[in-house]
Amino acid sequence: MDKALKTILGGISLTKDNIKVDSRRVKAGDIFFAIKGTVYDGHDYVKEVLEKGASRVLCERACPDLAKEARKKVIIVKDSREALADAARHLFNDPAKNLSVYGVTGTNGKTTTVFLIDSILNHASRSSGLVSTVFTKSSGDELKRSSMTTPDAISLNRLLREMVTCGKKAAVIEISSHALSQKRVWSIALDSAVFTNITPEHLDYHKDMEAYLRDKSKIFRNLKSGGVAALNVDDPMVIGLAHSMDFSHLVTFGMESSADVRAKDVELSAGGTSFELSMKGLGSARVDSPLIGMHNVYNMLAASAALLKSGLGLAEIKEGLEKAPLVKGRLEAVGEDAPFGVFVDYAHTPNALENVLKCLKPLAKGRLICVFGCGGDRDKTKRPLMGKIAAQISDSVIITSDNPRTENSMDILKDIEKGVLNKNNYSIIDKRQDAIQKALREAESGDIVIIAGKGHEDYQIIGREVIHFDDKEVASQVLKSLGY
Repeated sequence: MDKALKTILGGISLTKDNIKVDSRRVKAGDIFFAIKGTVYDGHDYVKEVLEKGASRVLCERACPDLAKEARKKVIIVKDSREALADAARHLFNDPAKNLSVYGVTGTNGKTTTVFLIDSILNHASRSSGLVSTVFTKSSGDELKRSSMTTPDAISLNRLLREMVTCGKKAAVIEISSHALSQKRVWSIALDSAVFTNITPEHLDYHKDMEAYLRDKSKIFRNLKSGGVAALNVDDPMVIGLAHSMDFSHLVTFGMESSADVRAKDVELSAGGTSFELSMKGLGSARVDSPLIGMHNVYNMLAASAALLKSGLGLAEIKEGLEKAPLVKGRLEAVGEDAPFGVFVDYAHTPNALENVLKCLKPLAKGRLICVFGCGGDRDKTKRPLMGKIAAQISDSVIITSDNPRTENSMDILKDIEKGVLNKNNYSIIDKRQDAIQKALREAESGDIVIIAGKGHEDYQIIGREVIHFDDKEVASQVLKSLGY
């Protein structure tokens, strides 16, 4: 596509400033890629950007009502998103070819798995960068806050080029289903692609589980020749891909005895997790990790599976797992001086919430108190499911606002309430700060309070306004007022 791209652009050079996908930002001389989005279609603005002086427009269909000279600047391509991704790759001189690249997708566990792979690589002296929901790391060891799970093709290739420039040897990328559907990672070749699990999520976008799985599985199109597909053998839908897709190198992970990478003799506690890591061809070793919960055992298995064919030894993988940093907003402890436990977690899907609650329930000497909500303008089907799960596992539930966006927050809370079967162990408090305060004021010695749904996020979206709100910050302030 590089040669074809140069040809169709007619000698016009690509720069980081002249590629545009937002018609409002087009200036004279820019190259506009008409992208059909979920709300707006760039094809509707072709005439407008040409009148602004765009030098070229790449789109998927002819645009009516254009003057003869304007039509000469319009180039029809098969897929505007692919063309944009190819342009980004060309602009930054295909940075992925100079890196070992590991991609991680799945409904839950992506961010933690990315950080685990990054930790293993760096402790094995294979300097690595990362792109995740929480942070990016492209220059040195500095972590920068992310704005989304997987950035656009231009931003992603820019980050990869920064990694190459500063001497990194590898990159680990968290890849969302939206990014795969929208081809943000198009043409970025992966040495290993990990599929952690799949449970209902984003069905407002994907419409059904079949389409969701289909979009998730597109990650394997990015595998290099000989690249590794790492699949969760304990997830029927994920391992089912092994029968419907042709993988040159398949690595399975899970608790099943048939798994290439498996965990045995798992011991869970409030202080961390210990298990026997068995890796086909490498042997086995005891891993002692500060990460809590069975879901994190799976994350560690996923990271290990991604690197089974990388040439690393078992001791290097074990060290990287044990020394991996705790990820912000993932079962992050707050207020260690309190006589009860307080955790903040990003769990915002039914499966993630169930995993976190089941992890904490046996660790609570007293009650398990759960504070959570669901986002507005998003998949409504998960709301009653999460209400049911929270009420079944927790001793006390406080249903509250998350990011209501343009929906009425009380309507969202009522949707959640529909799933609550135990009518005696929950309350509804719309204002999230008040809900957190109530939970912490009522907590007693030995209890555990889990504040779920937002994790690392430091904002709330109400209407179209973004306001500062950090669960950990609010919880810390309340605990301080209580003398802890």
